[in-house]
Amino acid sequence: MTRAVIFDYGSVLTRTLDLQPRAAWEEQLGLEPGGLQQVVHNGTSWIEVQCGRLPVAAYWLDVGQQLGLKPNETARMRHDFYRGDKRNDELVAYIDQVRAAGLRTAVLSNFSVELRGFLEHHILLDRFDRIAISAEIGVMKPSAKAYQAVLAMLNLPAAACVFVDDQPGNIKAAEALGMQGIVFRDNPSCIAELTRLLAIP
Repeated sequence: MTRAVIFDYGSVLTRTLDLQPRAAWEEQLGLEPGGLQQVVHNGTSWIEVQCGRLPVAAYWLDVGQQLGLKPNETARMRHDFYRGDKRNDELVAYIDQVRAAGLRTAVLSNFSVELRGFLEHHILLDRFDRIAISAEIGVMKPSAKAYQAVLAMLNLPAAACVFVDDQPGNIKAAEALGMQGIVFRDNPSCIAELTRLLAIP
């Protein structure tokens, strides 16, 4: 019997809908489209900060140095980088229905400790019983230890949980532990599959 649904954060609970703030910085810095994303979220320091091995301040200092930015410029770019992220209101409304039906909810995300601030900004903190962030638990998906950490927080077996993530590899790892998995592609298909699995009217 399913008792909880666990959600990824990026590209699931929130999505980057407005790329203009990033594009403006790419033009200023002479980067190709998508180049800022490559520097901010695909470097070695991004892995380190997500694993909790690098402080957030040191991470952004490294990013700023890579881009040739002064500290005050890095602070503005940091704000603008996430400014286009919008809450997935349709899915969040469904999560409210899931909770009203008596099921528990959780977040399992590969991210820095900044994620709690983003969850609060998007009014998401109180919608989840447990929050497992890789930087806080010290391990990233798709390691089995990441899923085991959130299961321990929920005090539930894998078979009692559904996991929603936009990365097929992360879903495969969750299913290997006994969870039911849903690859998030869009709201209609995700909500339909959750409704089928959870038997929510």
